[in-house]
Amino acid sequence: MHGATIDAFGERQRQLLTALLERKEGRSADELAETLGISRSAVHQHLGALERDGYLEKLMRPSHGGRPGYAWRLTRKGVHLFPKQYAFFSELMIRGLKRSLGSDGLVRVLEELGGEIARRYLPRLEGADDADQVAIVAEIMRDLGYAACAVDTATGPEIDARNCVYHDLAAEHPEVCSLDLALLRALLRRDVEHVECMLRGGQACRFRPARRS
Repeated sequence: MHGATIDAFGERQRQLLTALLERKEGRSADELAETLGISRSAVHQHLGALERDGYLEKLMRPSHGGRPGYAWRLTRKGVHLFPKQYAFFSELMIRGLKRSLGSDGLVRVLEELGGEIARRYLPRLEGADDADQVAIVAEIMRDLGYAACAVDTATGPEIDARNCVYHDLAAEHPEVCSLDLALLRALLRRDVEHVECMLRGGQACRFRPARRS
């Protein structure tokens, strides 16, 4: 379940995941069976499915004589099934930075962050030609949560993004768009024009890399 939340699971799996959230060091199958009031075999069925999908990991517990025991705990992916207040916190952060630094100062910070994100992905662009670079950058944007693709136009390849991962935040603080532009400029090592924007009534956010001279 890509981008799943806890509500996407059945009742028993929600109970199991919640029980593991409440104990960071994990629980054994016997402990989970007792907590949930179901059989050990039923617990193992749920554990197997959730572990296979990457929401749980199996740990070996220290042995006090006899065979070692096992426990399961949530992975980072599992923890992220539960609600987070990222949007609320981001709004507070942006508002605070804007109040302290002003609009221009906020843009500078966001551009620095865009460049920092880009540095993590630059190795993926090594050796690629211009057209392939645009396709790779669209792929990187998808990794970051955008519904992005490379499109051919009469003026050259562009990046078409059909969602913005912080649309509501950018609607309140348009400076946030500078992060996207800084990211793309750093990845492509050239200027990028924001030729269409959903915040300005566009059907997508469209980015046009400058032609190399």
